[in-house]
This record gives sequence, C-alpha cells and structure tokens, in this order.
Amino acid sequence: MKRIRWLSAQWPDPLSILASKMKVNPFTQETYDGFIVERVRDTSIEARYITKNFYQEKITDPFGNEEVFNRVAYQQVVFNLFADFPNIELWDPPRSTNAYVSKLLEMSNFSLSVNHLQVNLLDWVKGFQDQVDKTIIIDSLQISGLEVETGVSAKVLLKGDKDVRGAISRFAKDRQYILEKLQLKVQFDRNIASIHLANNGTAKIPEDFLDDLLPMLRISLPNSENK
Repeated sequence: MKRIRWLSAQWPDPLSILASKMKVNPFTQETYDGFIVERVRDTSIEARYITKNFYQEKITDPFGNEEVFNRVAYQQVVFNLFADFPNIELWDPPRSTNAYVSKLLEMSNFSLSVNHLQVNLLDWVKGFQDQVDKTIIIDSLQISGLEVETGVSAKVLLKGDKDVRGAISRFAKDRQYILEKLQLKVQFDRNIASIHLANNGTAKIPEDFLDDLLPMLRISLPNSENK
C-alpha cells in the first residue's frame, strides 16, 4: 500500500520560482538538509526534501561496559506540488512534516499559507465513483463523537460483507458523529482494489493500482475552501 496525503496551499509566486529556489538549496553530502528536484513543469514540481540527523547510540555489553557509537539518520519527504488544488501531495510521509513545511515557508518569505484538510469522506467517494465509473462498495466505516448519553461519546467501527453506508443512519439515529475513516472496494477486471480513505485527506492505495487510481482520487478530493 502507498500512503498519500494532500494539503492545500496558497502559492505567493509561480511554482517555477519555488523550483528555482529549491535547486539552489540542494541536498548534498556536505549539507544537513536540502532538495533533490526530479521534474519541473509549468504547473507542478516533483521533488524530495531530505534532512540529515546525527545521534549517539549507547550499547552496554554483558559485562557492563558501555560503548558509544555515532550514527547518522536520513529523513525523506517525497512530494509533488501543484498550482491547483490539492496543492501539496506527500508520498508515504514521515510522522512529522514540520521541518518540510517550515522550509517551504522560509523559501516563500513566510508569505505561503499551508492548511491541513478536513474532508467529507462521502463526498470524496461520490466524486471518485464519478471518475472511476464503476460500482463501489464501502465495507468498513469508522465514526467518532457519537453521543451515547450526555457527556458520553463513542468511537464505532462498522464492518460488513456488503455496503455499510445505509447502516450509519439506522445506527446513529439522527445523532451527530464524525466520519473518520472508511474502506472501499472497486473491481478492475478480475481484481479488486481496496482503498482506505481518511478525513484528513489521506488515501492508502494498493501499489498495483496506483497509476490508475491516484489521478482519480486526486481529482475527486473535495475542496472545502471553495464552498
């Protein structure tokens, strides 16, 4: 599975200018951080941001003797930038991307705005179904914030061997809840692709279907900022 996460951004300058700044801040053997730019087009950039971190590892042998080893670790953010929404696409991002976002802000003279997404998952599925033009089954849903009684809420996972969308309203009974995650299945020829979507704008896609599904998931991602 390949995990893709999207963010929105307001670019203060054309992407070609940002690409030029990345190229003059390359990652090399002598630098602690920098970019490797793979491809630049008029409306997109494919690149990596890499940081080098040094740390010490202490090991104690069976006799109580302690040895200290100097280690180096590399963290890599693989990303695509787009002029249009969704503007930032991260491939298998690390747990924290703060250093990467801070670097983009610095290179844009802090006039860049980057926002995390909050996606209506059912709208995303509807848009994706229009793109793929195939029957989609949602066989797993995770909801949270479902009020059980005053001051008590529940997180619930609904799973089934059929589409579970219709079960939400019957289960929730007009109570408010947050749809956090879902799993959908779509059939291609004799193969079934299982896709995981989360309301923070993240998708987990089987690598065998990545080339086909990624563009459709990207296009169908709801842009709440335009509503």
